Amino acid sequence: MSCFNLFMNKVHFKKMEVEATEPVSYKLGNLSMNNLIGSQVSLEFTGEINCIACGRDIKKTFNQGFCFPCSQSRAEADICIVKPELCHHGFPENPCRDEEFAQSVCFKPHILYAALTSGVKVGITRLCNVPYRWIDQGATAAMPLAQLPDRFTVGQVEHELAQKYADKTHWMTMLKTQHPEGNLEAVAEMMLDDLDEMGVEILDDSEMIQHQFEYPVEVWPTKIISLNFDKTPQICGRLNGIKGQYLMLDCGVLNVRKFTGYQVVVK
Repeated sequence: MSCFNLFMNKVHFKKMEVEATEPVSYKLGNLSMNNLIGSQVSLEFTGEINCIACGRDIKKTFNQGFCFPCSQSRAEADICIVKPELCHHGFPENPCRDEEFAQSVCFKPHILYAALTSGVKVGITRLCNVPYRWIDQGATAAMPLAQLPDRFTVGQVEHELAQKYADKTHWMTMLKTQHPEGNLEAVAEMMLDDLDEMGVEILDDSEMIQHQFEYPVEVWPTKIISLNFDKTPQICGRLNGIKGQYLMLDCGVLNVRKFTGYQVVVK
């Protein structure tokens, strides 16, 4: 399939910037991706990959964008970023990798929320990441439930709730529809009851507002085919839409965040 060479933009892939407009607006580098929806695009991996932390040239990434040494030494690549309930700050035998990072990121107010992605799930994010975290997950609706003082505390609460409620998004299901199944309000009410039993202070009614999101999608995929630069360096097709951090082309879907650090020519 041929692609129209109306523009060319070389970028190192990273998480797309989002704005909670109607529909959601996306930028990749300086490129407005919404403007490309409905057009033929080419995404060509140049073969260059750079660590997002130290910038060195690498052959493969670890933890979505790091070289191996940085994946083992950087605080933002530690296991507690994925599983905050495993935070080891203050443990002399296994100290935090970066005290400054801990104070600026982990020891900040966090929101515990319910969101409708592939279904209703529980999740957490820093207060400053609302509503962007919800959009990155492809949520069509989300509701903040409680605010806690740090990542470890909110992670413990989430881990407890995850024994009863989903805490993961099934990405293939999420990509197939603008209106996933699930009653966000009903499940949120059950979560609030559980939080009350746990002694967690919930937000005021005025703060517990349901946020809704629409995504710029012209054609929804009926079958999900995952695209991979490591197997197909040049991906070409019609951009049908964007949801979460996925580009939805007529030939498959590409997880932009998975290829963080990859240099790609977009044209």
